[in-house]
Amino acid sequence: MKTLETKIQMLEEMIGDPEKLNRAVYDVIAASDMNHDEQLSRAEFQKVLQDFGIGDFDTIEDLFLSLDRDGNGSINFKEFRHFFRAQTRIKLQHLKDLQMMKEKTKEKTKVKPVWGR
Repeated sequence: MKTLETKIQMLEEMIGDPEKLNRAVYDVIAASDMNHDEQLSRAEFQKVLQDFGIGDFDTIEDLFLSLDRDGNGSINFKEFRHFFRAQTRIKLQHLKDLQMMKEKTKEKTKVKPVWGR
């Protein structure tokens, strides 16, 4: 199991390195692209979002329509990359917030020596 620090480092590297980001986007598309047209149909996109933990049909449909910028009924690499990068940034910030809370909790629970008692 990866540590919180390791996850943060991996996401920072991915966001900072266009090649790593492109590879991650390509891997997600390739894993979900059932007809191998290098795009995500509505059904394929729905599967991706369900894997991300989003299962509400209306939310998925709204997101699909907002990402399909050229209106061709599918999401291409560039369209999905924009979404994936934004989601990765959100996840990174969430993990950093968790790390900060963990550190604050650790500081509060440290046993402080009481001298002279």
